[in-house]
Amino acid sequence: MTQYVLVHGAWHGGWCWRHVADGLRDHGHRVFTPTLTGLGERAHLLNPETGVGTHRADILAVLDCEELTDVVLVGHSYGARPTALACDHPAVRQWVSLDGVPVSPGGTLFDGAPPDVIAAARSAAVDVGAKAMLPLPAEVVGVPADHPGHAWVNRRQTPMPWRCLSEPQPALPARFEGLPKAYVLALGNTLAGPSQGAAEAREKGWPMPAIDSGHDLMVTAPDETVAALLAFA
Repeated sequence: MTQYVLVHGAWHGGWCWRHVADGLRDHGHRVFTPTLTGLGERAHLLNPETGVGTHRADILAVLDCEELTDVVLVGHSYGARPTALACDHPAVRQWVSLDGVPVSPGGTLFDGAPPDVIAAARSAAVDVGAKAMLPLPAEVVGVPADHPGHAWVNRRQTPMPWRCLSEPQPALPARFEGLPKAYVLALGNTLAGPSQGAAEAREKGWPMPAIDSGHDLMVTAPDETVAALLAFA
């Protein structure tokens, strides 16, 4: 039995893993789907200090409090960043980026974006206990308007802490380099951050199974996502 910890990306919460978690459990594995501070059902905890370090601490707390071992740690989209930082925990034996953004130290999620796009996002930011970016529509994150999950994703998304988007990625733990790593590619992704993450994975030679889906592949291709993750069990 493998223990999976599935970590969501920007604007999402643990809710987004519902079908993938059920599929992995059907195969006899334990699955944990924590919601990061300031998002989902924990949106009320957002504060100006909420950043990638906070989210690393969220993940480490789950690993410790659940006394996990033999963990496949999966980060979707932005979730690749805090999960990579949490790989210093000895329970983690495999790290998987699920159509994730780059994790190399020093980069931000705005790197490469046109200045006018950044300016527009900044002007549209809201204050919900801290500065935050409003969610992108479900179709932009890869859930088509005619998909049954479209309304669900639009309904459940919450603003993303601005600091998580704008602060540079901290240095990765030494243990990260020695862990097995993989990148699960969403072939239909149209977002810049995950495209840059895929390029990073290719450059580093990480295994890269591909799924014919948009970016939110845990919503639009749950069976295929389960199959990809089972390969690491």
